[in-house]
Amino acid sequence: MEYLGAPKDLLDNYKDIFSTDLSVNKDVTEENQFGQGTDSLPWFWRMEGAGGDSTSGWMDEFYRINWLKAKARYCRWSEELTLVRHEIHWAWKWFQGQEREWKRRVSHSEEAGCKAYAERKGLLYCSYAEDTAKRFQGKMFQPSP
Repeated sequence: MEYLGAPKDLLDNYKDIFSTDLSVNKDVTEENQFGQGTDSLPWFWRMEGAGGDSTSGWMDEFYRINWLKAKARYCRWSEELTLVRHEIHWAWKWFQGQEREWKRRVSHSEEAGCKAYAERKGLLYCSYAEDTAKRFQGKMFQPSP
């Protein structure tokens, strides 16, 4: 624009663009990135230009939309955490149910081989249930009594 002879007031509004200004904002490409609160937009992404203030209605709308997107991400992750905690609890209960089923089969088995197999399966599911309870202690959904 300098080469074309643009007036000074126009040049003050449009600054030089550097290679760091051309990098893609991580809020758009990586929504879960940490440290987004300190990001600042290059002048050409702001509605008021290089010399304006960032209190315009357009920037308010920009920040409002970004806040709503962040809140939606937070709500999605909160819901996902709740679901994962329930899924861990369901897996633990399933292991306990399988353990009870194989113990029932032990009591109904008459042949030594079937009884040994059922005992082994019961112990296996018992160890799965204990391991799940130990590894996910405090992280699993706890139903009220």
